[in-house]
Amino acid sequence: IRSDSSQVINESIPEIYTKATEMRQVYKKIDNLEAFVKMIGNCVAGMEERVIKAETDLGAFPSTFKKILHTISMPSFLNKSSSSRQQTPYEPPVLFKTEDYFPCLNEAPY
Repeated sequence: IRSDSSQVINESIPEIYTKATEMRQVYKKIDNLEAFVKMIGNCVAGMEERVIKAETDLGAFPSTFKKILHTISMPSFLNKSSSSRQQTPYEPPVLFKTEDYFPCLNEAPY
């Protein structure tokens, strides 16, 4: 029993400690990846909001319907509503760069 105990103390515990240290690095990478995925989710949600707003402001008719509607003569009072809307100038969204989070992508392939 003493030899088994000393083997556990002398061999197994240092191995367990080494593996635990390695796992802390893995956990940190997982935490960073979770934060990255959350940031991407927020960017996508913001982009979806902008698309929905643009579709609401500008209309989301497919181009075929637009062509058909343009060939039909519309009374002038129907056209005024679209021209009276004020359009805000387009501001492109701030996008993230993958290279900022994965610098290895900038390196040349092997």
